Amino acid sequence: MTSHKNYSQKIRSELDAPAFSSPESVERLKINDQMIKSFDQAKEKWRMYCSYFRHYPDHFLDFISDPSSKIKPYFYQRVYLRIMLRYRKVYLTATRGTSKSYLQNLAYVLKCIFYPKTRLFICAPGKEQATKIVAEKLDEIFDHYPLLKNEVKDISLQKDYIRIIFHNGSRYDVVQMTDAARGGRRYGGAIEEIADKKFNGDILNSVVIPLMANNRSSMNGKVDPHEIHKSEIYITTAGTQQQFAFEKLLEVYKEMLEGKSAFCIGNSYELPCDYDQLDIDFVEALRDSPTYSIMDFMREYESIWTGSSSDSLVSDDKLNKTRVVGIAEWEHCGDENVIYVLSYDVSRNEGDENALSCLVVFKLTPKSNGNYTKEVVNIFSMEGQHSTLQAKFLKEKVKEFKSRILVIDANGLGVSVVDQLVLDLSDGNPPYAVVNDDRYDKYNTAESIPMVFALKSQNKETRESDMINHLMQVFSKMDIGLLKSAHEGIKDYEKKHKKVKNSEERSTLEIPYVLTDILCEEIMNLRYKQNGNDTKVERISTRIKKDKYSALLYGLYWIYLEEQKNKVIPQDNSNFLDYLYV
Repeated sequence: MTSHKNYSQKIRSELDAPAFSSPESVERLKINDQMIKSFDQAKEKWRMYCSYFRHYPDHFLDFISDPSSKIKPYFYQRVYLRIMLRYRKVYLTATRGTSKSYLQNLAYVLKCIFYPKTRLFICAPGKEQATKIVAEKLDEIFDHYPLLKNEVKDISLQKDYIRIIFHNGSRYDVVQMTDAARGGRRYGGAIEEIADKKFNGDILNSVVIPLMANNRSSMNGKVDPHEIHKSEIYITTAGTQQQFAFEKLLEVYKEMLEGKSAFCIGNSYELPCDYDQLDIDFVEALRDSPTYSIMDFMREYESIWTGSSSDSLVSDDKLNKTRVVGIAEWEHCGDENVIYVLSYDVSRNEGDENALSCLVVFKLTPKSNGNYTKEVVNIFSMEGQHSTLQAKFLKEKVKEFKSRILVIDANGLGVSVVDQLVLDLSDGNPPYAVVNDDRYDKYNTAESIPMVFALKSQNKETRESDMINHLMQVFSKMDIGLLKSAHEGIKDYEKKHKKVKNSEERSTLEIPYVLTDILCEEIMNLRYKQNGNDTKVERISTRIKKDKYSALLYGLYWIYLEEQKNKVIPQDNSNFLDYLYV
């Protein structure tokens, strides 16, 4: 009969059963004892190496690499890796080709190995975006350093989620930028592309950052006072100074200046070009390309945060929120209640800079209070041409949109265009009359139609300062709609009309959206200057023109003047005595 007595001894120092006294078992115990003694003898060196590699992670990579391997971290990559493991807050603004995402993921793989049972995360504006970044970079990392993959116990990969579990209990996964992430716990996190326009700063502060409320406990159950807890790594290309991302950059920069555990660093395209990570000829050709936005180049390749944070004309957030108009228009929509206003800025030479002429098309829908719902439904741009050609172009657009008024910059060279507009140009369109300057009355004929509002910024009625202040108010109240991005606009067009298959047709349809992008860049490049009661604007970068901004400015102010005329104060004929009771 079985009994526990057959397998136990009264003296616990002896083995429970004779089977454990076999020669193989005794030999194995001796080997284990020798290994323990050997480890005890090397324990201090292990401690030294663990501490050393936590501060010099690049040397750990050298230590585990095959001496014949061609994969060696570049000098700047070594510096970035050390920063990421030594500081609590790191903000890296880097250009394309810097391998910033690769370095961040490599840093977190190493941190998961160096610190058992740690929990790290990565997030981006889109969960799928973050998952794709991690999956791609892990493949590269484990290909370059195969021994690191031996530390991984399991990788769970889905379309919008990835989780890496290490043998020492550490975890690294993707956290979504939504309220669903509330309640989780992590000990550090990386935030990718914080300068993306879709990035939600409120979610970051209210949901993501609080995930790191606790400190990691080391293997002895205590918190290591020398460990960097709650690490935050921000990886991005540059954006605009009006964005939340720039506010966070200033926060980290200020903490660095105060001597706290924070580090702000960045680089332009010259650094990766020096290490053959970018082709310098390609970058310079891109910079000189007339179709590539100089603002985009400054942000993407020079790591310059464009715009102005303290005295910007319009906030980046408000400007983006006004881009709600889906479909561009090329003629009058057919609704008799809708009014179209055309506003034109005339090209002029400014030193070596040859500005463009620009026509902005406003679509106005009347409201019951005398105001209008204002939308910019198209933008036309043309290089400086003879005033007669410009006048013919404008008359054609007036006819196509059945415009109520043509607002035109009558300063400088604009006068010559107005002079042509009041004439019969034998193009099938009638001569125009100027509605706000009686000096042009002598040119009026029986065929002239009142169409031109000749705007001069020196006039009392249309002071430049007043126009600038009004534009700032319009965007502050988001009382205007601009065209969406080209991608979104074409999608809206295809929903209403047909699928665009012809590349030439698509390119034509995209023009107003691309010009709206440039309009927004021009606005973001302006800052206001207050001089007493006068407001003026100045360009931050002189390489960026402001012709589209000017056309928008003129048109918005004419609409404002028209709205003031529409204001009707109702007459109250009632007698206040009727409300008194005796």
